[in-house]
Amino acid sequence: MRHVAALSLVGAAAGAIGGLIFWAAHGNTTLARAIAYGLWFAAAVCLALMIVAGRKLIWRRTSLPVLEGWVWVVAAVVLTAAGAAIDALGS
Repeated sequence: MRHVAALSLVGAAAGAIGGLIFWAAHGNTTLARAIAYGLWFAAAVCLALMIVAGRKLIWRRTSLPVLEGWVWVVAAVVLTAAGAAIDALGS
C-alpha cells in the first residue's frame, strides 16, 4: 500500500501542477475543473506506464523494484476519484 500512496501522491502533485498550467493557459475553465483534468490525465498516464512497467526488458537492465500491475491500477482509480470529487465540489 505504501507504493500506491507514493504513486498517488506523485500523480496528484503532477496533475495539480498540470491543471494549474492548463487553467493559466485556457482561461475560460474553472480552477477546480482544470485541476480535475490534470488528475484525470495523471490517471491515464499511470495506466499507460503500467504497460511499460510490465516489460521484462526494462527490469532486467535496472535495479529498481518492480511495481505490480494492481499498484498502477489502484493509483489510477484514486486519481480518478480525486478528480471527480474536486470537479463535483468546484461545480
